[in-house]
Amino acid sequence: MSAKPVVKPDMPAEPDDLVVRIKPQRAAGPASLSWLNSKVAVAVVLASGAIFVGVMYMALHDAGSFSRRKIEFPPLPQLNAAIAAAQERLKVNPQDITTLVELGTLHFEKGKEFYPDSINELEEARELGALDPRIFYCLGIMYQEVGLYSFALEEYKRFLRHYPEDKEIRMLEAKLLYKQGNFPEAIGEYERLKFHYPSDTLIEENLGLSLWAAKSLDRAVESFTLLKSMGGDQGRRAGYYLGQIAFDKGQSQEALQDYLSAQGSEPNADFGIPPDQFHAALASTYQKLGQPELAKPLWEQVVAESTGDPKAKALKALAQAKRDAARRVPPPSKKPTRPAKK
Repeated sequence: MSAKPVVKPDMPAEPDDLVVRIKPQRAAGPASLSWLNSKVAVAVVLASGAIFVGVMYMALHDAGSFSRRKIEFPPLPQLNAAIAAAQERLKVNPQDITTLVELGTLHFEKGKEFYPDSINELEEARELGALDPRIFYCLGIMYQEVGLYSFALEEYKRFLRHYPEDKEIRMLEAKLLYKQGNFPEAIGEYERLKFHYPSDTLIEENLGLSLWAAKSLDRAVESFTLLKSMGGDQGRRAGYYLGQIAFDKGQSQEALQDYLSAQGSEPNADFGIPPDQFHAALASTYQKLGQPELAKPLWEQVVAESTGDPKAKALKALAQAKRDAARRVPPPSKKPTRPAKK
C-alpha cells in the first residue's frame, strides 16, 4: 500500500512535496507537524510532472454529496460532544476500528483545519482492517482538497468498487484523471457517464474537452457541436471551443463564425470564458483575416481586462493592429493646384 502523507493545517502540501505518514500521537485539538521526528522520510510524487490544460474550462457538476447521503452528522455542539466521546472510547481501546472510523468522519465534517486528524484516524482504521466505504470517500475528498491528486484518485477508485454508479465520485475521478494528463482514461469515464446521463450538458462538455486534449479533434468537434445545439451558456462555450479548434487548424473564417455565435446578442455577458481570453481570441481572428480595424478595439478591451503577461502581450498586439490599420488607410489625396492668374 502506498505511503500516505501527513498534511499541515493551513499549508496544503504540493503534489511533489509530501511527508510520509508515520503513526501519529492523537491530540485533542487540531493536528500539526510538531510531532514529526527526524526519521520521517520525504516521498517524491511524480504528479509534479502532470499536464494541466489551464486554458480549457473544466467545470464540476454537483451531483449530491455522498457525505450527506450516506453519513449522518450531528449539529456542531453535538459534533464536538461526539468527538469527545469517541476520543474517550479510544483511550480504553486504541484499536477500536468502529470508533476510529467514526472519529475520522467527524473530524472530516468539522472542516479543513481538522483534516490531518481525520486522515490519520481513517488511515489507522484501514491499517487495522476497516473496509468502510466512508474511509475511501472522506480520504478522497481531503486528498483532493489539499492537491494530492494521486492519492485522491486511489481512494475514489476504491470507493467506486463499492458504489460503481455514484455520479459525483465518478465525475471527480474523471476530472482528476484529466488534470493529471491521463486523457484516455478520462474519456472512458466521461463516456461511461454519458451512457447513463446522455442529456447532461456538463458531462458532454467535459467529454469534449478531454477529447480535445487527447488531440482527437474530429470527435471533439462532434461533441462540441452536440453541446452547442443544447443552447445556454454551455452552448456558447461550445462555440468558443469550436472557434479555437478551427483557428488552430488555420480555418480563420470558420473560427470567426464560431466566435460570433458564442458572443451572441449579449457580447459582454458572462458565459464561463474569461472576457480577456474571449476578446483576445476574437481579436486574433480579425487580425488573421486582415481586418486590423476590427481587431484594434478588441485588443483595447483585452488591455483593460487583463494584467501581467497577458496585458503585455495584448499591448504588443494592439500596437501591431494600429500599425496594420494605419497602412490600410490611403494617404489623403492632394488637390491639383491651379496656375496662378496673371
